[in-house]
Amino acid sequence: MSKEEEISIRDMTLDDLPRVFHIGEEIFTSERFPLMYRTWDQFEIASLYTTDAEFCVVAERNKKVIGFVMATTIRKPRSAWKYGYVVWLGVKRRYHRHGIGERLYREVERRLEQAGIRMMIVDIEQGNDEALNFFEKMGFNTKKEFIWMTKTL
Repeated sequence: MSKEEEISIRDMTLDDLPRVFHIGEEIFTSERFPLMYRTWDQFEIASLYTTDAEFCVVAERNKKVIGFVMATTIRKPRSAWKYGYVVWLGVKRRYHRHGIGERLYREVERRLEQAGIRMMIVDIEQGNDEALNFFEKMGFNTKKEFIWMTKTL
């Protein structure tokens, strides 16, 4: 990659939200994830950005956002543990396999650890082997199975 093609990792800004939204629209489709219980919409990303901007990070190439990660923290009552939760992580398909997702994840993990996080959580839809392999590479190794049931009305 030439100098002008270098990828930088930086804080997400309010001006980045439209681009982040459009990248997510390409990735988190109902066709690809028909049973996803969270909704990819402008309210979801605006809410996360508003409440947890310090855990919202983008990857940029030639001044264009090409990937993002959005995370939050979870505290359970009567527990000493504070959890970090990767809610969304996405990279434009043409930039897969360039280490961008890893750089985004490592940056948000570093920030969460500085905020006192002791454990990271991520959920992955069954059959999403690409995400499963990615997070295993990032050091996630304790798999718990949850069953999500659906009913068509």
